Amino acid sequence: MFINFWYAAERASAVTDKPVKTRMLGQDFVLFRDTRGEVHCLANTCIHRGGSLAEGKVRGDRIACPYHGWQFAGTGECTRIPSLGSGANIPGRTRVDAYPTQERYGLVFVFLGDLPDAERPPIMAVPEWELDGWQVLTEVFDWQVNFQRSVENSLDAPHAEFVHEFGSGQGPGQVNGQANAALSLEPEKSWVEERGPWSTAHLIQTKAIDVEHGHLGISHTWTFLKFGAPEQPSCFRFYTFITPVDENRVRRFFFHARNILLTEAMGGYVLENNRKAEREDRLVVEELRPGISGPDTTHEFMVEDDRIMLRYREKLRDWDARGWRIDSDTVHRNARRVAYAIPSPARREQKGWVLDAIPVSRASAHSV
Repeated sequence: MFINFWYAAERASAVTDKPVKTRMLGQDFVLFRDTRGEVHCLANTCIHRGGSLAEGKVRGDRIACPYHGWQFAGTGECTRIPSLGSGANIPGRTRVDAYPTQERYGLVFVFLGDLPDAERPPIMAVPEWELDGWQVLTEVFDWQVNFQRSVENSLDAPHAEFVHEFGSGQGPGQVNGQANAALSLEPEKSWVEERGPWSTAHLIQTKAIDVEHGHLGISHTWTFLKFGAPEQPSCFRFYTFITPVDENRVRRFFFHARNILLTEAMGGYVLENNRKAEREDRLVVEELRPGISGPDTTHEFMVEDDRIMLRYREKLRDWDARGWRIDSDTVHRNARRVAYAIPSPARREQKGWVLDAIPVSRASAHSV
């Protein structure tokens, strides 16, 4: 698992003036809205006696710890310590880590790391969101897998022919026919493209359909299917924001955009097929061994169709070398004795934090 990326934390509609506890990268966080409706994300551990802030209450623009009532602003600063009385001088070290947030596409995204704004990788765009002529359906799925296995499954075109099958002769034939055409790929042309420092794409052209898979950053992925007349193509576009809950679990925030067959009945049919495809993928990926991919291909035999996975792993090694990979072995070893925090951007400017920053490891033979 890696720090210094944007992760989808929760549906925006689920975050209100009541605290919401969420787990990402093996750590707990609290989300809440202030009186202006702005979403805040803080490390969940109160630096006084270790209380869970998510079990407390929102008091105006602040969240109060349920143990001793200490209050923290959305910036992470402690603004009130009841036992010290009103007007007390609040020590600067009483702050907790607060993380940048953005609301997009009905989701709350949180930047979990300490990079300054100008150096952060972007959030994957979903340009069809609320765009005329398109319908976008959303789902949330939970898988019992490591994030890398989930990401690489999204980048893997050849598996579709063997894992998925859509109906034929039943239901909307146009959808079934084009979906099945995408599964049995006989490419006329296939290549991999670098899309800047954060992204790689795999493009496949066939007689019936064009397919594109890709990733942005550590765990935002897309799959595009284009078929029909070149001057006015029909398109299915899938976007997935994959958030590691811990080393062995992910939450997949899934979007399906299409510009054809936009009736309500068709929407229900598409949702049914999306759920079926996710279930089929999940059942296969949860049984992969080892459960966590290695940093190289020493114990896997890769072929030409796996080029995008190889490029993705090269990027993982680069981000590992920057010191962004969480040292999960150390975190697990100290779980009952140490409460860590993902380092927030404020740690670059302010010293003297109560909680230790989560340990990270540089490139090695360890898992990602």
